[in-house]
Amino acid sequence: MKAIILAAGKGNRLLPLTETKPKTLVEIKGTPVIDYVFRSLPDQIEEVIIVVKYLKDSIKSYVGDTFYNKKVRYVDQIDIKGTYAALLSTREFFDAEERFLVLNGDDIHDKAELEKHMLKTRTFGIQKMIMPGYYNVCSDEDGYITGFDTHPKEEHDGVYVATGVYVLDTHIFEIDGVLLKDGEYGLPQTLLLQKEQYPLKGILTTQWIPINSHADIEKAENIMKKK
Repeated sequence: MKAIILAAGKGNRLLPLTETKPKTLVEIKGTPVIDYVFRSLPDQIEEVIIVVKYLKDSIKSYVGDTFYNKKVRYVDQIDIKGTYAALLSTREFFDAEERFLVLNGDDIHDKAELEKHMLKTRTFGIQKMIMPGYYNVCSDEDGYITGFDTHPKEEHDGVYVATGVYVLDTHIFEIDGVLLKDGEYGLPQTLLLQKEQYPLKGILTTQWIPINSHADIEKAENIMKKK
């Protein structure tokens, strides 16, 4: 099975670190995030496709053609923005009906939690967190994703946010993406267009650590110290 790692973005909230290195090479306790990503990949993953653009040669030079015993290939993101655009860039690498894992190149995950995704046909990762401004992901009584609460109430213990991890198949390439207000094509919003035909099982995790800001780096390093 293949995995797609989305690593094309610049990471403006991590400046000035990302002036000279892509965000997936930003270090947590002396180790680039991309190492943590590969360490967490389930054993079923034999090949990884990395979507690149910003400072792509740095990523290629560091990761190479084989990394943590996984075959690695690269593709430049097509000339539209957003996570769905990044995903579309990879469609030539798959056969019809093929399933694959998708995750971001600037997040840290737990391997056992990623393995839960592998057990279902189509999945949508969620985690309960206090993240002001993020949409709450809604699901039905069976745990399948139904949509987003666009106006979440003031929460005290967090809301269910998308972790950016999915198991999908090539049917996702059959539809136009959802264009967001910021001019990007959003992957989670696009997935909801197919939720009736291809249901998305919500996979709840607790160990996801997004690396979007300097505060996130500090948080991640504190967690690593405890481990």
